[in-house]
Amino acid sequence: MIHKNVIKKLLLAILVLCSYQFSVYGQEQIVSLPNGKKIVLYPDKTWDYYKGISYDFDFSSLKDNQIPAFLRQGIKVDKSTLVIAVEMHFQGWSYTMPRPKSSQARWGNGDGRTTWWKGYWYNSKTQKYSRTTPQKQTNGYYYGDGQNDAGYWRNGGSPRRPSKTDWLLSASGGIKP
Repeated sequence: MIHKNVIKKLLLAILVLCSYQFSVYGQEQIVSLPNGKKIVLYPDKTWDYYKGISYDFDFSSLKDNQIPAFLRQGIKVDKSTLVIAVEMHFQGWSYTMPRPKSSQARWGNGDGRTTWWKGYWYNSKTQKYSRTTPQKQTNGYYYGDGQNDAGYWRNGGSPRRPSKTDWLLSASGGIKP
């Protein structure tokens, strides 16, 4: 049996060793202890036992092409994409579609002289933005790149077609994937 002081010292050592990670990533990390339990190390140097992410949603109810009402409708989509979109939705992520800024700009027009308002991801729970689609990390949370493209525009013709996840987590705009 490991003494409580030994466990506390071990946890402190883990926190110190991971402090570099916090300064680089600025997000929580999950660490496995020698006894098999997992703990979450937070950027503010606190920790808690890892309980996993729980959603108040029955994922087994998801089926191909049966989009829940809280996601954008209108496309055909497989169950695995729906799972990702539902997880991201409950974690607060939404997508704002790119939209034409110039009168000549329209989806599919490759004319480089047209201008577009950039599309971007926003998390309403963390107030974080992302230029790229947030990626699921080992702790189950989706993290973006922290880049805010809201209110910015670009030259160069029509943007790429939105992905199915972009479509499902947007409110309007875009062209169907």
